[in-house]
Amino acid sequence: MARKLTGSQRSYIRKKTTVHDLDPSEAAGELNIVPFLDIVMNIIMFLLATTQAVLAIAEIEAQLPQLGRGRGAQTEGSALNLSVTVTPEGIVVAGSGGKLAPGCANTASGRVITVPKTATGYDWAALTACVARVKAEPQFADETQVIVGADPTIEYENMVHAMDALRGQGTTELFPNVMLSAGVR
Repeated sequence: MARKLTGSQRSYIRKKTTVHDLDPSEAAGELNIVPFLDIVMNIIMFLLATTQAVLAIAEIEAQLPQLGRGRGAQTEGSALNLSVTVTPEGIVVAGSGGKLAPGCANTASGRVITVPKTATGYDWAALTACVARVKAEPQFADETQVIVGADPTIEYENMVHAMDALRGQGTTELFPNVMLSAGVR
């Protein structure tokens, strides 16, 4: 014998078996990403605003060599034309008279490393002492210009250290006009 359902049971079954119409956004199966995009845009705007305020830009004062046809106040024979090249083996200091030998007392020819690289890295104090010795020569006392170059494998940080070592020794200004040169192998 079949049992009859009560009114509350029939109501419960009707409620659970009726098909509800879906919202149009649910029918397509797509997510509503507008709130997510609002959050992302707010984060981007916040990051841009804080980066603008916090970002510190360092500027290194340097000049590029210029080509010119006229002669300056110095003649080519008396000009120092000091150039410093940072290599993986060490630092080469050269001028119009040739490359400086280790110790910076005299010149040498061939492949010469003026300030060899040590186990701990480049010896910037020795470079400063070397160019201070050159600056102490009476004929180069008025020189202020140096050309700095590096091997392409040298890190930029080492170029900055070289420029700092050449510009001064304590309060004494050595070669403040630093020009950059392309690295040559």
